[in-house]
Amino acid sequence: MALAVEGVDLARATAETQTALIDALHDNLVLCMRGQTLAPVAFRDAMARFGTPMKRLQLAATPECDEVNIISSEDRDELGDGKKLVNGASWHTDDSFMREPCSLTMLYGVIVPSRGGDTQFVNMYAAYEALSPEMKARIAGLLVIHKYQSSRQTNRVSRRPESEMKAMPEAIHPLVRIHPVTGRKALYLNANRMEQVVGMERAESDALLDRLIAHAIEPRFQYRHVWRQGDVVIWDNRCTMHKANADYPEGERRLMHRVVVA
Repeated sequence: MALAVEGVDLARATAETQTALIDALHDNLVLCMRGQTLAPVAFRDAMARFGTPMKRLQLAATPECDEVNIISSEDRDELGDGKKLVNGASWHTDDSFMREPCSLTMLYGVIVPSRGGDTQFVNMYAAYEALSPEMKARIAGLLVIHKYQSSRQTNRVSRRPESEMKAMPEAIHPLVRIHPVTGRKALYLNANRMEQVVGMERAESDALLDRLIAHAIEPRFQYRHVWRQGDVVIWDNRCTMHKANADYPEGERRLMHRVVVA
């Protein structure tokens, strides 16, 4: 899981190189391109070669480009209590609260701290494949309700305007997804957004979801990315979970630009 690539300029990648990068992403789930220098519009345009960039209102956008969001150590819950937020501090997959989640997420390390601030990933193909035959049979066909503000959430999320919340009704997704490109089965979990298994009593649902999350985040399924400035990391939300760590020294900044594609 995960591949780091040196010597590729994403802004000038040939069609052949682009095809190779997409293939590498499908094979490795997490792909890092080192040493990039990309202004927001150039970042969006380079990422558009992997899919259609989407606007996401839940995060601030750069002034130059609406499709490039800002994830910063200085983020605050502006419409809520005004306190600092650590976006993505719990295990999750991006956009699961939406009925049509993004496929890929791209994160560009604009400013990285001297240490800490790593991003952890889990291989959800491997997590599914390691389940017992009995558990695979138990969860086959199960659906889960996902919400922006789940009662099970383990990490604060920013408060959103009422009009925006109405445009984000709860979504229902299968507990086991089949990747549309690879055809492989993967667990589809989001510790911060899942509300309940459809048709299951709450206590049983909570116990099942907690058990699956604990299984999926075992160290044997994990990769930890240590950021360098200029890294562009792309991951496939259809077969991974991830989380951010806010363990960098006090007073140091962490600034990322983010693009998601349809």
